[in-house]
Amino acid sequence: MVDAFPSYHSEAVLVKDLCLTLQSQNTPWKCVSIAREFFYVRGRTDVIALDANGNIIAFEAKLHDWRTALQQAFKNTCFANISYVVLPQDVAFRAFQYSHDFHRYSVGLCAILNSGINILIEAPFQEPIQPWLSSLAVEEIEEDLESRF
Repeated sequence: MVDAFPSYHSEAVLVKDLCLTLQSQNTPWKCVSIAREFFYVRGRTDVIALDANGNIIAFEAKLHDWRTALQQAFKNTCFANISYVVLPQDVAFRAFQYSHDFHRYSVGLCAILNSGINILIEAPFQEPIQPWLSSLAVEEIEEDLESRF
């Protein structure tokens, strides 16, 4: 049987497609710049982005384990204004059945397939509880941007 929504073979490829989408004009967020692998005390965020309004958007990408991604995305709300779980389309549709969990933790859900992204659950805007950590995230994004030029 052929899968109608072919999955990614690695998380690295999923994150690469996410980054390409965030840097394109075809993104729901107007991202000014992005950085990968933001390390902080509670963990490591796959991708962080800064939008045109100065808001931090965090993205946790997983191939299958959406529950772990949800926990990680919730932790990211300590520094991010908006936090999403990003999954391959087939996995995201299964996770969507548990939308109440995403709403309870104030985390959004996105499906990605072939460099396209679909927001299944919109993440609410919130003020981070640790603004000092938000400042470090912005510095990380700006350093990543400067290192590319």
